[in-house]
Amino acid sequence: MTNALSFRNIAALLLLSSAALPAGDPAGFHIWKATDLDATAKQLATKLDANKVASEPLGTVGNRTFSLAHREGSGQAEWHEKQADIIMIESGAVTVVYGGEVVDGKTTAPGEIRGFSIKGGNEALLGPGDVLHIPAKVPHQMKLAPGKTVTYFVAKVVD
Repeated sequence: MTNALSFRNIAALLLLSSAALPAGDPAGFHIWKATDLDATAKQLATKLDANKVASEPLGTVGNRTFSLAHREGSGQAEWHEKQADIIMIESGAVTVVYGGEVVDGKTTAPGEIRGFSIKGGNEALLGPGDVLHIPAKVPHQMKLAPGKTVTYFVAKVVD
């Protein structure tokens, strides 16, 4: 009888404790499934702009924004005063140039500079699964070899 009573007490406690848990996901929680990202990437490949890039916003939570981008051409050099970029390569390969100075940089928005290239930077070749963190105030540029493509997930974090 003691075992049955203990089992009932434990079962009741488990039932009550599960009722105290919040239902659904916490605010700001999100999962981006690989299959969904792949489908979005295929759509982006059909929506390229004059610079051969397309992106899709995936959400914003607090000081963080999330997007997926597909690129079939090299990008401009960029510099963000208050925004860090965290990039995960989904498919393809890209050379990222970082550090140094933006050549012929022009302010394109408050705290944002764009230019033709980077002088004196370092290079890193990235492929699927590689993750890159670019702190605010670090120049960076994506360079693609002719005929190559890259798709990447981006989290932007405002300092």
